[in-house]
Amino acid sequence: MKNINVLYRMSTGCGRRSPDYFNNESCFMNFKSAFPNNIYVVLDNADESCENIMKHTNTPYEKTKLGNAGSYNRLLDIVVEKTNNGEYKMEDIVYFVENDYIHRPESNNALLEGIEISDYVTLYDHPDKYINLHGNVSVCGVQYSDIRSQLFAGDLCYWRTTTSTCLTFAARVSTILEDIEIHKRFTSETTGCNDTPIFHHLIMNKQRRLVSPMPGYATHGDMFSPYVEWESILNKVTQEKVNLLLGRV
Repeated sequence: MKNINVLYRMSTGCGRRSPDYFNNESCFMNFKSAFPNNIYVVLDNADESCENIMKHTNTPYEKTKLGNAGSYNRLLDIVVEKTNNGEYKMEDIVYFVENDYIHRPESNNALLEGIEISDYVTLYDHPDKYINLHGNVSVCGVQYSDIRSQLFAGDLCYWRTTTSTCLTFAARVSTILEDIEIHKRFTSETTGCNDTPIFHHLIMNKQRRLVSPMPGYATHGDMFSPYVEWESILNKVTQEKVNLLLGRV
């Protein structure tokens, strides 16, 4: 089985429009229940509460003050460093994760399934890829109303090719190293953190494939992947479990 190496970014805030039950503690504990091993965290502009989560869960981390684009570039540099020192192998998977996501059980197995059919995998079934979802165009938009996708029937779910995603995605280490210049080009101090052009460029100019599952195995807090009861999934990480893991009892 391929190794999944996680590079996780956390800041003091947890999403721009996320509901109250999305917070750094609940999202990180939910994430660790799905991906318990090989996590390295960049705490960017993070307060003491974020550092306490790392300490109480024995998670290795570093502290930065780089902002969104800068901290993403730091993750790319970490891939290079850990490959050069032998910690990451070319065939390994690296999963970049932002702090305002919830993951379903079996997300690790879904990621492994997706990487067998695609260069890039997102577990987020982004609602902007649907037309008139629940009749609410203003929330989900119609900017991708003409999208065309290939569909794959996996063992765990259906997969479809898609045109873009956020900066929570996975790829093989070898793929990231081959494409690193493109990732950095669209996440510079000049451009800001522009995730959509990264994947448009990779798909159109390098013939890379990006897939997402239907329904999603993860969701962003600002716009939920459809057809999954995400609050109930997050509630499985009860406050008692959080307190126990963080040494509060």
